[in-house]
Amino acid sequence: MDGLVPMTVHSRSGETEALGIIEKVSYDVQGNDVIVTYTDGMAKGMGMRYTMTGPDTARTELGTLRRIK
Repeated sequence: MDGLVPMTVHSRSGETEALGIIEKVSYDVQGNDVIVTYTDGMAKGMGMRYTMTGPDTARTELGTLRRIK
């Protein structure tokens, strides 16, 4: 991800990992948006919207994510 805080983000079934922190999440697809809701830890209950802008890119308020192959 580029933007405010450049980092690598790994999204897996039921969890996400960034900066060495693994958090439990749920995913909800709504059209071109993916709502990631944190289900545990400090961010429990918080949701973040990822808007898919292409097959390998998504936009958030924090920056743009690009798939690394």
